[in-house]
This record gives sequence, structure tokens and C-alpha cells, in this order.
Amino acid sequence: MISLDDLANQVRAAIPLTRHLHFHFANFDGDRLVVDAPLGPNHNDKGTFFAGSQSALLTLSGWSLTTLLAHQCGYPADVVAVETALKYTLPLDSDLHITVTTTQQDRFAQRLAERGKAILPIEAIGRSDEGNTVCEFSGVFLARR
Repeated sequence: MISLDDLANQVRAAIPLTRHLHFHFANFDGDRLVVDAPLGPNHNDKGTFFAGSQSALLTLSGWSLTTLLAHQCGYPADVVAVETALKYTLPLDSDLHITVTTTQQDRFAQRLAERGKAILPIEAIGRSDEGNTVCEFSGVFLARR
């Protein structure tokens, strides 16, 4: 199993943009991943969290959950985003806290083992420091061994 620190280092080395987002993998419990990012380096001209940073962080969160679940199954995999949708519900004037989950973990593991590739639908919710939902994200990621 890959550690959260090792995954963060891998992401920052492979995707230079992510170095500027100052994200932190806060927790992975085997089912869901929590990702945090500060407002400071991600603010826009209005002093709120830049929508482009939110989009990048939500996509990164889905990619990271898929990568972690593949490792958890014993199959390090190459992961790509296949489909995404994003809805912004409130302006964000604090740090961003993302929780990303899936209900298809067992099917994903089975397909990855049997076929060497599998898709994983994910859902992610971005919240403010106060716990308000500020964005909702869904995506499908493809993992190949």
C-alpha cells in the first residue's frame, strides 16, 4: 500500500501545477479520502477560492482515491479521468475540505483483478471551514494495471 505522503510526492513530481495548490491528503480510511487545501495560494481577485483550483483539486481527489484503491487491491495502476461534472453551490472564503467516496469499491477491485482494468465512479463534496457544501463533483476514473 502506498502512503499518503508518498502519493502526494508522486503527484507533485508528475503534475507541476499541483505544487501550487498546497493540498494535503488529510486522511484515507480504506473507503474515503479527505483532501484539504488552503485559501491563501488558491484565492481569486474577489478573495474567494478560485473555481479553477477547486476543479483541479476535486479531479485530483478522484484520481487519488482511485489510485489508493488500486494499491489497496494489490494492483498499482495507471489512472486517468474519463468523465467529470462539477457544480459550485456557494462562494468559498475559507480553506477547502474535500471528501471523496465511491459505492463501487468491490466491483472495481473485482474488475481490476479479472480484466486488468476497471472504472470507478466517485462522488466528492467540497466544504468550507464551517462545514457548508460549496461544490459537488462526480467523476469516472479508469485504472489499468
